[in-house]
Amino acid sequence: MVITKKLNLDGIFVFLFLVLFPFGQIIRIGIFQPIDIVVGLAAIYSILSKQKKPEVFKFLNGFLVVALISWIFSFFIFGSLQILYGSLYLIRLAAYFYFLIYVWNFARQKGNCELLVKSLLLVSIVSAIIGWIQFFAFPDIKPLFIWGWDMHLFRLVGSFLDPTYLGLIIVFGLILSMNRFIDNKDKKYFFITLFLLISLAFTYSRASYLAFFAGLIVIAVYKKVFKQLFLLAAGLVVMVFILPTARNHSIELFRSFSATAKVENYQSTLKIFSKSPVFGIGYDNMCLAYNKFVSFQKISSHSCSGSDSSLLFILATTGIVGFIVFVSSVWNIWKSLIHNSYFIILISSFAALFVHSLFSNSIFYPWVFGWMIILLAISLIEVHGN
Repeated sequence: MVITKKLNLDGIFVFLFLVLFPFGQIIRIGIFQPIDIVVGLAAIYSILSKQKKPEVFKFLNGFLVVALISWIFSFFIFGSLQILYGSLYLIRLAAYFYFLIYVWNFARQKGNCELLVKSLLLVSIVSAIIGWIQFFAFPDIKPLFIWGWDMHLFRLVGSFLDPTYLGLIIVFGLILSMNRFIDNKDKKYFFITLFLLISLAFTYSRASYLAFFAGLIVIAVYKKVFKQLFLLAAGLVVMVFILPTARNHSIELFRSFSATAKVENYQSTLKIFSKSPVFGIGYDNMCLAYNKFVSFQKISSHSCSGSDSSLLFILATTGIVGFIVFVSSVWNIWKSLIHNSYFIILISSFAALFVHSLFSNSIFYPWVFGWMIILLAISLIEVHGN
């Protein structure tokens, strides 16, 4: 505690998180993500320096307690040594929850809310630019299959090596740029929106398309700009139908093989859930559960520790108890917010994330998790501020 008093580290970890963000998976070090380390340091700092907590933290803490209980309970399913790997994910979950405390205290300082919003938009733009660099320089990432990545061809995957997640990051950027353009009619936000919209189209990610429409609907309802946003939605639809797909059947709009694979994944996750429905199989012991109850999965596979649905992931890992607590936590946080400009950005982003999470475990994806934590911290300022 003496060290934290001498060192003023307020904001430095937010800055590092945002700088590292666009580099995604390409700076991964073994099983460690640099942004996870940064978030962990921010969490430790917030604890040691006894930073003030926003009131909604108690709701997140409630889910964290349930996740811990489910992980301890998993000892009776897998044994003590096997669940140690899952403990790393539990520690990461706790770190991101405590990251909220750190970001919230930083955002309370005058002018930092707008700084964070602009920084997030810049992060999305840079992520899209890296995606275009990859698209032209490395259109085929099939060689990365031996390291557990999916084989993608002629799609924007960027530094995340996955078009689904890059697509969501771009959608988040679109929500920010659209809100800014609606509010101040600055033409630069129009061109940013256009650039991000074209970038989104070239991810060929249907989950991201649907996420974009979900976010768009929320903005239209709150901002009362149905006509303008309808034109944006129509623009994306037109682009999607005229984009070239002949060279690669995996990017066809109505491809069915990926949908079939997701249904099979849902069935596998529900099978795992059925083995321990009350407290789940432990956060996050999905890889152990796949190998024990479904079929062999390599630990190196990036799909081994998750599910193609965040809600099913919560259900399988923390059980019915954890699912109820999670939904209750989200609801209580919702009730704690007021309807300001930051609220609209948060809620439209959450709507996009919710739809996206039905097709991918995007809620707990580190970059997405961190993004939403920052938006939540900003949205809480006028509720629990100075």
